[in-house]
Amino acid sequence: MCTSFQLKADDGSVCVARTMEFPDMLGADLTVIPRGVALTSESPGGAGATWTTRYGVVGMDAVGKPQWLTDGMNEAGLYAGALYMPGFASYPEPDADATKNLAVLDAVTFVLTQASTVAGAFELLATRTVWGPVNAMLGATPPLHIVLHDATGDAGVVEFEDAAAQYRPNPLGVATNAPYLDWHYDNVRNWLPRIGAANPAPIEIRGVTFAPLAQGQGFVGLPGDSGSAGRFLRASAYVATMRVGAGAPDAEQASLHALNNFDIPAGLMTGTAPTGQEQDDQTKWSSISSLSARRYIVRLQSNPTPYVVELDATDFSGGEPRQVTLAVGDFQPIAV
Repeated sequence: MCTSFQLKADDGSVCVARTMEFPDMLGADLTVIPRGVALTSESPGGAGATWTTRYGVVGMDAVGKPQWLTDGMNEAGLYAGALYMPGFASYPEPDADATKNLAVLDAVTFVLTQASTVAGAFELLATRTVWGPVNAMLGATPPLHIVLHDATGDAGVVEFEDAAAQYRPNPLGVATNAPYLDWHYDNVRNWLPRIGAANPAPIEIRGVTFAPLAQGQGFVGLPGDSGSAGRFLRASAYVATMRVGAGAPDAEQASLHALNNFDIPAGLMTGTAPTGQEQDDQTKWSSISSLSARRYIVRLQSNPTPYVVELDATDFSGGEPRQVTLAVGDFQPIAV
């Protein structure tokens, strides 16, 4: 499970915030993919689509292979993330031409290394058949949709419905999990007027005045659970009401504060996975992609202090992808 949303500062600076929920960290590493790297996807029985990276990329690999990014941004200011869609990812059959086949776990890296805008990413993916092979680490085909944002504030999703890729604009800039995006948009209408922060005005009933008991009752009635629909509604309410601030630094701080409200501790989201295994989803990391400032920020469940990568100062000149395992940490000590 995951939650993502876009915030925009007064000067137009764009930040994309995202939580990553899973029962464990899998093979999670901070990953850098330079320019000029030759990459190959898979097709039934062998190699699939091939391409050479045009843009440098920074992101998180959750499944043990540098090109299988679940989240990241490139030096041109494009963001892409793979979010879970259990029961709602109907992939097309692989193409007879193996060179057109792109495994869904390669989709984030495929667009980030070659496109600079959401429109460009849509066009690029439309030239390939995105299919769903079984992943050995997960023991199943990962059901995913691809979330996209760029530095202009444009946003979209690629979802897989009726065995075909659907390219959907996402002006709200919010995404969670199943079902499809159009359902979530319709569901927002069910919760009006609760998508607002203003405290309700007092009302009078038969001469008795009833006023709110406290500040903060504007969102009364919005779901507080960790399910996909509830998180989408709350993220929509935050996007609609937050005061982001003047520029990119303010948007980064606002994103961090908003992410705190979607941070799921161990034990609050339990159940059984489709494989029959017990599943305890929890927020393993959160990321902030500061698209205008070209900064990628990650905070781990095991470290309260965020890490930041300055893309403008990162060497993308060549070589192989490189990875860093982010260290666990503690609170910042201070002597008083």
